[in-house]
Amino acid sequence: DVEIYYKWLNDTEVRNQSYNSTTVEFENHKNWFESKIKNEMYFLLIFQNIDKQNVGQTRIQKQGNKEALIGISIDKKHRGKNYASRMLKIASECFLSLNPGFIINAFIKIENVVSEKSFKKAGFELAEIVEYEKCQSFHYINRTK
Repeated sequence: DVEIYYKWLNDTEVRNQSYNSTTVEFENHKNWFESKIKNEMYFLLIFQNIDKQNVGQTRIQKQGNKEALIGISIDKKHRGKNYASRMLKIASECFLSLNPGFIINAFIKIENVVSEKSFKKAGFELAEIVEYEKCQSFHYINRTK
């Protein structure tokens, strides 16, 4: 899976919406991926459609004190097909069922309206608008109901 994650990571639109827009070298990514895939602080999921095509991924990282941070990327061939909200909902429900009492944080750049809609549709609630990583951002949260 390291190659597909790498492809999604360096996609132009993904880099534009990321807080760090620098292209990532494969060797650095490979080292990161291999360390995180074995780390219980990370919850990584790849999603496929009914035709077994890789659609995208979610990453939830525990940050201690019952908080976690979520990220998502969708393969460019599958954007605009309503996968994001379903992926976010499934990933967060699964994570929260395994980690009761956690709050999942999502930070979305203000100009990324498409992602904001996906998080809302997935059941995340707007907590506040903050400066995050030097960018005005929506801060959405999801928690066990």
